[in-house]
Amino acid sequence: MSSGRKRDRWDSSSDEEEGGATAVGGLSGETKKTSTGPGRPPQPSTENAAVPHLQSALPAVRKHNPLLQGCRSVYSSYERVARLDEGTYGIVWKAKDTSSGEIVALKQIKFDETLTKEGFPIAALREISVLLDLSHECIVTVREMVVGDNANQVFMVMEFMQMDLKDAIERSGHSPFPQSELKNMMYQILSAITHCHAKWYLHRDMKTSNILVHKSGKIALCDFGLARKYQTPLKAMTQMVITLWYRPPELLYGESVYGPAVDIWSVGCIFGELLKKKALMDGQGELDQINKIIALVGAPTETNWPDFQSLPNAKMFRWRSKGPPTLPATFPVNTFTGGQTYLDPNGFDLLSKLLTLDPKQRISGEDALKHPYFRSTEGVERQVPRFIFD
Repeated sequence: MSSGRKRDRWDSSSDEEEGGATAVGGLSGETKKTSTGPGRPPQPSTENAAVPHLQSALPAVRKHNPLLQGCRSVYSSYERVARLDEGTYGIVWKAKDTSSGEIVALKQIKFDETLTKEGFPIAALREISVLLDLSHECIVTVREMVVGDNANQVFMVMEFMQMDLKDAIERSGHSPFPQSELKNMMYQILSAITHCHAKWYLHRDMKTSNILVHKSGKIALCDFGLARKYQTPLKAMTQMVITLWYRPPELLYGESVYGPAVDIWSVGCIFGELLKKKALMDGQGELDQINKIIALVGAPTETNWPDFQSLPNAKMFRWRSKGPPTLPATFPVNTFTGGQTYLDPNGFDLLSKLLTLDPKQRISGEDALKHPYFRSTEGVERQVPRFIFD
C-alpha cells in the first residue's frame, strides 16, 4: 500500500493495485470478468433453506450505531488491498478490516456530475434503499457505510465474494455441472428473486454477472441499481431494462405494464446458460434477439399468447423463424453424450415454464420453488456447488 496523505489512500483516480486482477459484481452497465461484491452470512437453516449446511466464515459486524456516532472513517477502519473494478455507478475495492483482519469489498459511490444532478447519486441511493429493505441469505447486503475526508467519499461495506457466476461458468470448463449442484444453484437464485417479489421489488437486471458466488458455495444476487417497487394492479414502467440477452419478449415488443414475470424469464435464461455453459440467446440486436427467442420456444399464437397482438410493436417486429421450437433439441432429456448436459423430465418442464412466451402463463418464483425438479423425484439431491477459484 502506497504512502501519502490520508485522502489519497482512497482516491478513486489511483491505479495502484496489488494481487491478481479480479473484477466485481454489482456494477451496472459494465461487463465483468470476475466478481467480488456484497453478501450476507447464511442465516440459520429453516425448512426449505436455500443454502443448507453452509457456515459463514465472517465474524459479526462490530456494534457501532451510526445514528448516534455517525459513519466510521474508512481510513481508520479499513486498509486498501487492491482496486478491483469500476462501473458506471461505483468503484469496488478489496480491503482489510484493520481490527479483525477480515477481507471485505468496498463499493465507492461515484459522485459524477452527470449522475448526481442534485445531492446524493440517485442510483446509489436507490440501491442502498432496496438492499436495506431486503434481508435474505441469497441477496447481498450492506453491512455498514463508511466515509472518507471529503463529502464525495462514501463507501458501502460488503462481504468479499470471489467472483460472479458468469466467471464461475467460464472457469468450470466444458464439462456439465453435476445435476445436484445445478439444482442447488437454481434453488438459491429462485429463492432470492422470489424474496424480492414477495417484498414487491423487481430486480430488472437478472444475469449471471449480477450473481456472486462465494467459496463456500453460497450464491448472492447483487446490483439493484435498476430495481423498482411494483404494485397491483400493475402500472407502466420503462421498457429499457434488463440486458438484451436476458430480456423477455414482452419488453422487446414494447410492453410497459409488467411485473415479476420479467425477472422469471431472465432466470430461465440463466438456467439455460448453466446448462449450456454459454449464453442461451446472444442476440446482436433487438430483432436478432426476437428471432432467437421465437426459434427456441416457438412463435406467438392466440393460444400461447392471447394478448400478443395488443402489444405496441406486435406488427412492427416480425420474425424469420417458421419451424418448430428448438428447445427440446437444445436440451435433450435423459442424455449425457456428445457434450450434452443431462436434464431430467422435471428439469426440462421447469425450464419450459420459466421460458413461457406469455408473461401471464409464465411460472411464478414461488411455484418454481415448489416444482418437482427440486423434490429429488429423480433421486438427485441438491448439493452445495464447488466452484473453481484457482
